[in-house]
Amino acid sequence: MIDSVEITRVSVIDDDPPARDSYELTLEDLGLQAVPENGPLGDMNTCIGVVRSKADAALCDHHLKVKAYSMFNGAELVAKLYQLNFPAVLCTNWNNASVDEMRPFRRFIASLVDPKTLDPHSLRYGLESCIMEFKGDFRAVRRPWRTLVRVEDMPEAEQGVPFIYVAVPAWSAEIVRLPSTVFPEGIRKALAPGFRLHAKVNLGASGHEELFFEDWE
Repeated sequence: MIDSVEITRVSVIDDDPPARDSYELTLEDLGLQAVPENGPLGDMNTCIGVVRSKADAALCDHHLKVKAYSMFNGAELVAKLYQLNFPAVLCTNWNNASVDEMRPFRRFIASLVDPKTLDPHSLRYGLESCIMEFKGDFRAVRRPWRTLVRVEDMPEAEQGVPFIYVAVPAWSAEIVRLPSTVFPEGIRKALAPGFRLHAKVNLGASGHEELFFEDWE
């Protein structure tokens, strides 16, 4: 039982068999049964159906598009599961390297854990964070607040992907780079340096890689 929710089986999703084995030991220490996904995972809907049919929660790596294991990466899968009120913890050390790729999904990733620090405590904490958010209860680092966002720069597309640099004065003086896909299409067309708008942002985030943006206006 985790935060009043019955969780006994956890799907373990990682393309690396030794990693799946190590996660299984952590789950056993927490009194949970690991359900390893050996892959290939199939398409997103198929994978979600399989995971939900066999487990009560998921522990998922991000970098899954290797060796034909998956057609999608873990951040997207964890976000989709979250939106179905299915507890899922993302366990990866790619959070900085893949920050732009993860950004569109960050709102729906309640818990991201580094594999080096994964233990029964951090896993329980991650699952609890998901369950709390399903009930509308956000920890300080994840609670969204309506705040001003100012566009600082819009350089030419980098490697075919346009990025927009913004400031979030209520969070930090640090400039944050966002993929243009984070913005709704109607708003995206109006953006220009100096443009001001509002969004809900988790102002308690300790680093830019934790920031999410939603409900643009």
